[in-house]
Amino acid sequence: MRYIFLFLLVSISVSAQIDRKNQPLKLQLVTPIENQTENSTSGPSIEYKSIFDKDDNPMKRYSITKKNETSKSILETNSDFKNPGDEIKKKLNRQQDDVAIDPKFKQNQFLGEFKTDAKYIKIVCRDHQYPDGDRVRVLVNDKIMINSILLQSAATEYYLDLSEGFNKIDFLALNQGESGPNTAAFTVYDENGVLITSNEWNLLTGVKATIIVFKQPKKEEPSDKSQ
Repeated sequence: MRYIFLFLLVSISVSAQIDRKNQPLKLQLVTPIENQTENSTSGPSIEYKSIFDKDDNPMKRYSITKKNETSKSILETNSDFKNPGDEIKKKLNRQQDDVAIDPKFKQNQFLGEFKTDAKYIKIVCRDHQYPDGDRVRVLVNDKIMINSILLQSAATEYYLDLSEGFNKIDFLALNQGESGPNTAAFTVYDENGVLITSNEWNLLTGVKATIIVFKQPKKEEPSDKSQ
């Protein structure tokens, strides 16, 4: 009977060992405790920069793009600069806007009749106000002699041959420039530099000023007759 009991004990022990070998090994992962020094009375962190972090690229130091981003151009910094010529022009425009267009500016103007025995005349013309692109055309007896003259502050000279007798000279306003009306000043001399006429006017586009010059034959000087 005792042998039977010992046999049963040995069988149970061997069976328990076999079952224990067949069971998989279980490992319980334990989350490590977080470092409490972060939540404790720790001082402010100090950031230490390495000398290797320095951006010492010479291409970036002398980059044109970088300079353009950090610096403004002269035109940008001096955007308040005003051109004196523009100021004068604006002033004249304001003056002309304040004054109503005179009805006579819309009508052809006759500036008189003159006589001369010169073969040709000299016309000196300019803009008697601020030059703004005014142009005129010169016609003699309804024929275009000078197609377009740009009026400037400095005077320019033109020469016209005269026909015997009647010469109708028209100054036609081709435009009114940037600020109307057309502001022309003309002085006419004969071939000897003698003043024939001088006028200035304000004309709207398509309006003309006219002078008439009669060319007379030169008087023959009496010759001395020897007796």
